[in-house]
Amino acid sequence: MCLLSLKGAAACCVLLLLWGCAGRLASPPMGKDLSMPRVYRMGEIVETRSGRVLTLDQLIRELSGVQIVYVGETHVSETDHRVQEEILRRLHRVNATLALGMEMFTRESQPILDRFAAGATDEETLLREVDWSGTWGYPFSLYRPILMFAREKCIPILGLNAPRELVRRIGADGLQSLGPSDRERLAQDFHQDDPQHREYVRSQYAQHLTGGIGGFQSFFEAQLAWEETMAETLAHRLLMSMGKEQIVVLVGKGHVSHGVGLPKLVLKRLMHTHKIVVPLPINHRSGVADPHVADYVWVTETGTHPQRGRLGMMVRETASGEGLEVVSVLPGSPSERAGLKKGDGILAVDEVPMRALEDLHKAVVRAGDRFRMTVKRNGEVLSVTIDASQ
Repeated sequence: MCLLSLKGAAACCVLLLLWGCAGRLASPPMGKDLSMPRVYRMGEIVETRSGRVLTLDQLIRELSGVQIVYVGETHVSETDHRVQEEILRRLHRVNATLALGMEMFTRESQPILDRFAAGATDEETLLREVDWSGTWGYPFSLYRPILMFAREKCIPILGLNAPRELVRRIGADGLQSLGPSDRERLAQDFHQDDPQHREYVRSQYAQHLTGGIGGFQSFFEAQLAWEETMAETLAHRLLMSMGKEQIVVLVGKGHVSHGVGLPKLVLKRLMHTHKIVVPLPINHRSGVADPHVADYVWVTETGTHPQRGRLGMMVRETASGEGLEVVSVLPGSPSERAGLKKGDGILAVDEVPMRALEDLHKAVVRAGDRFRMTVKRNGEVLSVTIDASQ
């Protein structure tokens, strides 16, 4: 049996209006360009500031001395999760006191995670109690090896995020729409005064399915609810462990890249040491030796998901709960090329009925680059094919 994680190290989780922001990594300006002329090979680990190629042993030595190791992911990438598992396994060999922080769970689910990590409950119970399909939705098989390793080695599993329903409400009506009791379930401090962070989130705003969003400010506040709550949870855990514990954090790449987001928000709360590792496909559009992305890049095989184009439309749920309404279509986007128009009703994707935004997101993840939509327009039911590979 394993000891339970430190008391009070969790207390709240979150949906993501950006659905992890783990695909495209847009680079805002951050000083001079340090582009590297070297061509890197699959499997190499690159220190981005110098362009130096490290062995895995060298990487682990450099990571072993910091308090937080962020390992980014594209949520649907099996390769990224294998990299995360390997780093976790190797760090466990050298650090006896290791914890695993996960964006995928709310901090309010901490008692559930403690029971699972201690071996008191099984996988089926975990999935049911955390409502995995409703709160995260990506295939559990991608995360199973990591969670089972943590359980086997008695590594505490930390839920980091904020409650999904609160993030959704903030996205629609803003932070001020929450009552006192709901507000207490989120991070106490929201840092809205960072222009670089605001600009990065703004660059994401037009790229996501943002139905049900009340405008950019609400979108930004929803993103902050997600990241600030994770940051507060991590800072609290570091304080509780008095710096004697290393935390490996699994999180979408968009939350840790470009000098904004989660790492910076944890630093605002507590001085500590950290490093960021991001797996990137060898064909990543910005190249792999980009110091804006991470401290270290693990070069993986040619990627499809990170290169996949966004749908390029804004949608919202309907009052009837049947179908989704297209609010706008971005010029030149896959949706425009497919012929979708403002006012269209999306009834189904590959014959799966659409009733909520999550339905559309999950259907797109399942389908990949090409899928068929059943659309209602002016009383007529049409079939359109979306090709999001370009």
